[in-house]
Amino acid sequence: CFELKRRLSLIDNYLEEVRASSELGQSTNVVVVGGGYSGVELALNLVDRLGSNDVQVTLVHRGKQVLEYATEHNRNAGMERLKSAGVNVMTSTSVAEVSSWDDGTHSDNMSETLRKQLCTVKLTATNESIEDDGEPETTQLATTLLLWTAGSTPTSIRNAGIRNSVLPRDAMGRILTSPTLNVANYPNVFAIGDCSRPKKVPYPGTAQVAMQMATVASWNIYATLSKKYSGREQDSLKLLPFSYLNLGEMMTLGTNDATISTLGGIELSGPAASWLRRLVYAVRMPTPGQGLFAAVDGSSRKLARGALRNARRKSKPVDWK
Repeated sequence: CFELKRRLSLIDNYLEEVRASSELGQSTNVVVVGGGYSGVELALNLVDRLGSNDVQVTLVHRGKQVLEYATEHNRNAGMERLKSAGVNVMTSTSVAEVSSWDDGTHSDNMSETLRKQLCTVKLTATNESIEDDGEPETTQLATTLLLWTAGSTPTSIRNAGIRNSVLPRDAMGRILTSPTLNVANYPNVFAIGDCSRPKKVPYPGTAQVAMQMATVASWNIYATLSKKYSGREQDSLKLLPFSYLNLGEMMTLGTNDATISTLGGIELSGPAASWLRRLVYAVRMPTPGQGLFAAVDGSSRKLARGALRNARRKSKPVDWK
């Protein structure tokens, strides 16, 4: 998060200098790789932050559609928002290569630190989009800033696993666990979140799943330790199997836009969903102090970015200080 904030501040400063010197029209491209929850949320918030007139945001996804694991309501709302925000969505596309790029045509206002972020992204069509006996289509994107939300899978034989792990894994590199979240043949090793797979059909790689897993895993670790140190089988506590309860999902679609699908079948999109999402997020904080900070900080940033968008519409330079 801190690295993302640092890189975005570089573009903020660059765009401020460009707008002030009337050098608009230069190519400023931001590429987000991965069309899951994080990728779509990041792309739309980038449009709100940087402006769609001066920056082209491209979302690259190797699947046939973005938000493939989201609810139908949230998927449709996300796709409509991407279209209205002007995000260039490229599905059935994979990143084949990333190389440095600086042709010397950029403004002198660009800092040396931001210039180091310039790269060329080579994209190829995935197998699903290639016709029989056809060659994959290749595209080159000159990119000012590349942001990766698609995860990574090692390709080296020596590194074929999560941190060179000897634990059993599936084809996607996820650690295979039992329903009690511990690993077969390694009963003292537990895995939770999107790096694990306790059943045949994987759970969504979301924080909601990981948080529910954490509660079960913590109990099972306690039960395992109790059995180890008590030394008596009859006194040992039983391990609990994990059962996921889908409470719904929330997505931010920009500064003042969001979409929500709840367990009770309630579906909501727009500014009201954005404020409700912020409220739920604050309530879910571990302590009351953190919840209050999340609510106040989130609300103040919403208002500040709203004022920023109004200032941009009037075509006036923004005094970030």
